[in-house]
Amino acid sequence: MGIAAVALLVLAQGPGDDVLRLHEDVRRLAADRWKGRRAGTREADQAATWIAERFKALGLKPAFGSSYLQSFGFIDGVTLGRRSRLVVAGKPYQSGEDFRPVSFSAAGPAEGTAVFAGYGLVAKDLGVDDYDGLDVSGKVVLVLRHAPGGDDPQSKWAPFVALRHKAASAHKGGAAALLVVTGPATPDAKDELVALRSDASLVDAGLPVLSVRRRVAETLFEGSGTTLDAAQRSADSGHGRAVELVARVVLAADVKPRRSATHNVAALRPGVDPAAGAVVIGAHYDHLGLGLSGSLEARPEGKIHHGADDNASGVAAVLEIARRLAGAYPARTVLFAAFGAEELGALGSSYFLKNPPLPLERIAAMVNLDMVGRLREDTLDVHGVGTSPAWRPLVEEANRAVNLRLRWHEGGLGPSDHSSFYLASKPVLFLFTGVHSDYHKASDTWDKLNAPGLARVVDLVSGVVADLAGSPAPVEFTRVAAEKEDQLRAGRGFRVWVGGIPDYGSEAPGVRISGVTPGSPAEKAGLRGGDTIVRFGERKIRGIYDYTAALGERKPGEVVEVVVERDGGEVALQVTLGERPSASR
Repeated sequence: MGIAAVALLVLAQGPGDDVLRLHEDVRRLAADRWKGRRAGTREADQAATWIAERFKALGLKPAFGSSYLQSFGFIDGVTLGRRSRLVVAGKPYQSGEDFRPVSFSAAGPAEGTAVFAGYGLVAKDLGVDDYDGLDVSGKVVLVLRHAPGGDDPQSKWAPFVALRHKAASAHKGGAAALLVVTGPATPDAKDELVALRSDASLVDAGLPVLSVRRRVAETLFEGSGTTLDAAQRSADSGHGRAVELVARVVLAADVKPRRSATHNVAALRPGVDPAAGAVVIGAHYDHLGLGLSGSLEARPEGKIHHGADDNASGVAAVLEIARRLAGAYPARTVLFAAFGAEELGALGSSYFLKNPPLPLERIAAMVNLDMVGRLREDTLDVHGVGTSPAWRPLVEEANRAVNLRLRWHEGGLGPSDHSSFYLASKPVLFLFTGVHSDYHKASDTWDKLNAPGLARVVDLVSGVVADLAGSPAPVEFTRVAAEKEDQLRAGRGFRVWVGGIPDYGSEAPGVRISGVTPGSPAEKAGLRGGDTIVRFGERKIRGIYDYTAALGERKPGEVVEVVVERDGGEVALQVTLGERPSASR
């Protein structure tokens, strides 16, 4: 450990002081008063302001001119209007009681005769296509929620049952609209309307999509010679899926995108050598709020999802590291950041890199702390060590005084803010104490924090940061081979692999690509970061769920024409689909 690191670490006031501070900061951020800090809410804004005040109290300079806050907007779901309607065979139904548009429904009217398409599954890899031989062009398609056997996240159907996927398949077939119902034969499933939750895509499904109760579906089956229950049991047995329905449907979905705004919070400890650039120490401060999206609770709506470990723990760690640097004069600038809207697709870090407070070329490296508050068996996961040859020796040296068991991971990709920096060709290090049973649940509360363990993580990261900040030497960046990316090895479901990495912050139709994995089919075909995929084979791509549905229709080894928008024009690429690295092991 260098002299700068030693000088930094001795700033701790006394044994146990850091543990108490960390515990108190997590408790404050995860308190009921901030209602889960969901991006776009008043409570998230209040949390951002509190973090900014802490940065100021530590003597750090604002990163954005005279402000610690960087505001940005995003689409935050939809607002339901009063003009939604549904009429089946001349019988009107009540919005909010009998039916409701889903969050990704396109707005507008539709009408046509109806057809039942089973579960609406298209899983070519499993030999299933509920639309095979069925003409749904101009029709209103009724499908069942979930899959045969119910809603089992471990079943073979799990990658294909998302309503977005079902809507994409109906849209591809030219359907006028889609109705979804929970079948009477589905185990442990109530006759309920789909919750109005937002998801990772900011683009609608391209057609109206309504959730309906069984009484609506049963009216649709009148005169067809069968019933909803019988049709579902036939679909479950594999002996029949499609039923032509005689009822005519007239409907309208009155939905409007709802825009919100939130903030990144960042502060600087200026270095004495401007040419040395800056190292970013970051953690996201947002969480799931009242469970409207992303929750793993069975019935999440209205419950405060406290997010103590995810990620009040990371923010508390960043604040403690900043405090330890309070009296230091490092060679390299240290930029402390608390990102907003990570839970919605790393929107904050993506915006930060598109609008950096320092020239992008001056950012030398990024260290990310996400869920570092539940240290167990002294074991810490260290991701990103393959993104620079500097990381492993730095971490090993810092760990001499901490003595944690380190689990090394090469990859620079993953579901947190470091991915944004890796895609911008920056070396990244991601610290993580592991998933637990309270992950994305209301039970992730401050009293379950392992504060002494968190302090040990802070000790290790402080040593790494001190050495990085104390040396003006460049931090070499290296790209990680696809087979070493944990995100790919852990992938489950689709066997097909392309290797383009979506930009979840894009609001334009299509799938914008942030970057491509080295050695992937995407890279070999010439796909580039900044391209927007608008067609995959014969399927038009409006958003991420169209794209994943298209992958589910293919097999490894197929050659597919992929059309991308690039520099104001369209470019057709021939992509030979690969097999996801995890699928071949």
